[in-house]
Amino acid sequence: MNQEPEFRDRAAFRIVGIERYTESGIPAIREAWAEFGRRAGEIKHALSDAAYGIEDYSRHFDMNKGGFPKYYYIAGLEVDSFADIPDGMTGKEIPTGHYAVFSYSGPLDDLHSFFSYIYADWMPHSGYSMDLRLSLDFEFYPERVMDMHAAKLEIWVPVIKE
Repeated sequence: MNQEPEFRDRAAFRIVGIERYTESGIPAIREAWAEFGRRAGEIKHALSDAAYGIEDYSRHFDMNKGGFPKYYYIAGLEVDSFADIPDGMTGKEIPTGHYAVFSYSGPLDDLHSFFSYIYADWMPHSGYSMDLRLSLDFEFYPERVMDMHAAKLEIWVPVIKE
């Protein structure tokens, strides 16, 4: 795997969706997406059907060496207002940032390997580091994933030049 990202600026935006803590690893993320799939229609003020998977490292983050990292994950939609957030859902403001944007095509089960490539292989040799002011990264799903073995998405990592 040797992919170079595009670099893009993104203005602040808001997400509303289902949040889970990844203490149990990938099953927690799957659970968030399953509930989101059942309840996405309840989200008012959505700007489109494009979905986001937000990895929020700002609270209770644990790298969990040798295991799956622990962080809050939100499966959600971009909204223009936090008014009327449905019960059991959360809202998060994503600040303005400069991002390295990676394209991914393939099985969702291999997505964690692609994140490993970004952070363990690409970033240390890129001249960039993660912008810790944001303490997150996110997946952007422009279309609904119909085939779990052939997903197409982008991974946005906030970066600063070293």
